[in-house]
Amino acid sequence: MTNGIVFRNDEDRENFQIMVALNALRSEVKRNTLVCSPRKASTLSCLRRYWPQLKKTRKSAYKQLVEAGVYKVLDEHLNRKHERSPIDG
Repeated sequence: MTNGIVFRNDEDRENFQIMVALNALRSEVKRNTLVCSPRKASTLSCLRRYWPQLKKTRKSAYKQLVEAGVYKVLDEHLNRKHERSPIDG
């Protein structure tokens, strides 16, 4: 048994990074707080590696991604994952 997160390949690692950054951006916009220090990193700079034309502010970038259907796909993926692996009580 391994502890922590184990990635099979670079694609898994990349998908995990995108998923975390998208959830962080949603949290930042809805709660009006920063997830990480802007001096070290930013959610938008991470997401711009995958979407170079992303708008400059957190709120406008979030709205752009919602309108593009990115969060719909993310939420569907997370819902399927939870359906397959129920939490043991």
